[in-house]
Amino acid sequence: MHRTDRVRQILATRGLTLYQVGHRSAEIFGRSSRYYVPHNLYYSLSDPLLCPSIEQFVALSQISNYRLCDWLAVFGFHLDQIAGIQPPLTRTRTVFLDSTLYDENAWIPWFSQKIPDDAVPSIAPLSSLLSPTAPKRAKELVDFRRKEFLYAKVGERDLLAFPDLLPGSVIRIDTRHAELPLDNTAAPTRQIYLIEHNSQLFCGRLQSTEKGRLILCSSHFPFAKLELGRASAAQVHGVVDAEMRPLTRQPIDYTAWEPALVPPIAVVRPTGAQAGLKHLLRSSRILSGLTFREASRLSRTIAQVLGDGQYFSAAATLSDYETLDHPPRRVQKIISLCILYSVPFWEFLRAAGLPIESAVGDPIPDELVLRPVPQSDHFSSRARREESVEESGFLQTVIEKWTEVPVFARHALAVASGLKHLSLSDVFWVGGDSNPVHPYLANATLAVINRRLKKPGRSAAQMLWEQPLYVILRRGGSFLCGVCTLCKDLLVLHPYPERSFVPRKFRNEVEAEVIGQVTAIVRHLP
Repeated sequence: MHRTDRVRQILATRGLTLYQVGHRSAEIFGRSSRYYVPHNLYYSLSDPLLCPSIEQFVALSQISNYRLCDWLAVFGFHLDQIAGIQPPLTRTRTVFLDSTLYDENAWIPWFSQKIPDDAVPSIAPLSSLLSPTAPKRAKELVDFRRKEFLYAKVGERDLLAFPDLLPGSVIRIDTRHAELPLDNTAAPTRQIYLIEHNSQLFCGRLQSTEKGRLILCSSHFPFAKLELGRASAAQVHGVVDAEMRPLTRQPIDYTAWEPALVPPIAVVRPTGAQAGLKHLLRSSRILSGLTFREASRLSRTIAQVLGDGQYFSAAATLSDYETLDHPPRRVQKIISLCILYSVPFWEFLRAAGLPIESAVGDPIPDELVLRPVPQSDHFSSRARREESVEESGFLQTVIEKWTEVPVFARHALAVASGLKHLSLSDVFWVGGDSNPVHPYLANATLAVINRRLKKPGRSAAQMLWEQPLYVILRRGGSFLCGVCTLCKDLLVLHPYPERSFVPRKFRNEVEAEVIGQVTAIVRHLP
C-alpha cells in the first residue's frame, strides 16, 4: 500500500479528509506557520524523497488524536531504532544511551518454559529451556513509572574502571545509590560509580580524603587518578550494577587514558523547553566529546546503517544547528542529532518549543502503521490478542533478579555479540553455575556464542580480559564454559588461578567438543 493511501485511511478512521486537516491546522497554528498542512500534501507524497516536516507531523497528531511516534512510523521513522544504532558507534568518551521506549504498543517476542524449574541446568542454551509463545505488547513488560536505571556505553578512553568494565560495554546505572561516599577512608569504594565532571562522564571507584575532596581512582592502574575536588564539583549519577560486555574486539590500548586529556570545561547541560535548542545541542555535543568533524563522520555511519543519505550532516551544517532555535525540517536530521549527542527525541522537541504534550493520543492500528508482529508463522492474529500465557517460574525469577526488562535494548545483544541473526540456540543461560571457572562468569546471566569459532589456541597465557571463553559440550549432554586450549587430541579447560580445582582434560570429540566461542556476556557486577 502506498503511503498516500495509508495516510488517507488513517484520516478516514477519524472521519477526516486532508482538506479538513489543512483547514483545521490553519485555524490552530496559522496558514503561514510551519505547522500548516497544505491541501496538496498527497501530491507531495508521490515523491518518495519528500515527507511532512516535524511541525506538520505534530499538527497531524494533534488534529487526528493519534500518537506522534505512530505518525512518524507510518513514514518509516521508527524512534525505537535509536537504541539499536547508538551502541555500535565508536565513542572515545562514555555517553548515555537513550533508554526511552517510544512505541509502547510494539510487539515484543515472548517465551514459555519447556522444563520444570528443578530441571534447569547450570549452563544450557535458551532453546532447550524456552519456546516462543504469543508476543506481548511492550507496555505489558515495562513499568513506565519506574525511573531507577540509566544506561550508558563505556568510551574507549574511559579506563579508570578497567578491567572491571571494558571499553565498548553497555552498562546499567542504578540511580537509587547516587549518594557520595564521604566516610574519609583511605580505601576506594568497592562499587563503580558513574560520575559527571567537567562536562565528561567517567566510570571508576571513588575515594574521599580527610580534606573532603573526592578522587576517582582505578583498582588496576595504581597511579591513574582524577581529582574531582569538592563533592559539589562532581555529579554522581549512580552505581554501575550491570554490564553487557562484548568479548570479540580489538586489543585494548590501556595506556590511552591520561589525566591531561581531560578538558577543563564546565558546561551546565540544560534540559526541557527552558534550555533552548541551540544550548541543548552544544552542551550535549561537548558532553559526548565530539567535534563537528567527528560528529559528521558518525552521521555518515548512521546514514549507511539506515540506508538513507538524509541522515548525514556536514560539519558546517552541524555548526549551524547550534545557532538556531528551531529544529531542522527533515526528521532524518533530528533523529541523527539525537543519536549523535545522546539526546532523547522528546527532550529535543521540547527544547525546540514544539507542543508535543498536545500530540499525545491513541495508537494507530497495527495494520495501518505496519507494526511488525514476531512469530507470525506460529500464531494467528486472534491468538496474539487472546492468548494469555502464565509466567513461568524460571523466566519470572530472572526478570525479578534484573528488576526490569530493558525492552529498549532488545537488539543491543546482537550488536554486542557481532551476530546479525541471533537465535535462542546462540544464547546460553549461565546463571546456574555457582562456582564458575572464570571471573567473568560470576554473577553472569546470559552468554552469547558464535558457533563458527570452534578452534581454541594452544596456550592460555594471556591477560584476563584477552582470554577467549568457549562453551564445551560434554558426553552426556552437560555444558562447561571457560578458557580452554586444544593440543593435538586433548581439550583442556583451564581454571582461573584463584580457583582451587585442577584443569579438566577431555579427549577432543570423544569425551567433549567445543561448540562455540563466547562473544558477549550479560552480568551483574559483584
